[in-house]
Amino acid sequence: MANPTYNQTYANYDGTHSTVAVEYEPKDYIGALDHFHIAECARQRMTEYCCDIVRWRGERRSFYTALQMMEVDEIGFMD
Repeated sequence: MANPTYNQTYANYDGTHSTVAVEYEPKDYIGALDHFHIAECARQRMTEYCCDIVRWRGERRSFYTALQMMEVDEIGFMD
């Protein structure tokens, strides 16, 4: 089975654009940085939907869940 692809568009120096198909291999786990990114996106959505209290509460739940999933205490630093 072939790896999935996505189209990436680049701006050229002459003002034109080029589109390139990029293959990637999806991973089968979510790491601490992925949870950080999920929390960051949820936090942005909390700001975006501040007037809709039901949606805001759902985004807040996503934010705190992603932070808890990071398991920061288990991260080891390589000195």
